Amino acid sequence: MLITREMDYTLRVLRALYREGQLSAASVARLEHMPKAITLKVLNQLHAVGIVESRRGVCGGYFLRRPCEELTLYDLFRASGDEPLLNRCQQREYQCENLSREECAVCRELDRVQEILNAELRRTPLSELFA
Repeated sequence: MLITREMDYTLRVLRALYREGQLSAASVARLEHMPKAITLKVLNQLHAVGIVESRRGVCGGYFLRRPCEELTLYDLFRASGDEPLLNRCQQREYQCENLSREECAVCRELDRVQEILNAELRRTPLSELFA
C-alpha cells in the first residue's frame, strides 16, 4: 500500500498546520483526531527534514517552514525516506536472480508505469488537496 498509516498521519498534520497556522502538537492531535504521541513523532520527522519549524514558549508551537504550494505527495514520500515504488525490482541496488533489468519485460513495464505514477504524485501541490 502506497499511502501507509504514517503517510496519512503526515498529511493530516500538514493539513492542520496549513489551515490553522502555528499550532501546538496537542492542538494538531485534537483537530485531526490523532493520538498525541503519534502527532509528536510525525512533527519531529517533519522538523528533521525541514518541512516544519517549531518555537518554544507560551507563544510557541509548530508551523510550516516550506509552503504547501511547493510540496507534493512525492515530496512527502521522499522526505519519509521511502520512494513510492511499485515493486522491489525497481530499487536501484536490486539484483534479480532471474533476469537482468534490461531483459525483463515486466520490469520495463513497471518502470513505465512508475514514471507515470511519479509524475502524478508531483502534479498537485498539497495546498490544493487541503483547500
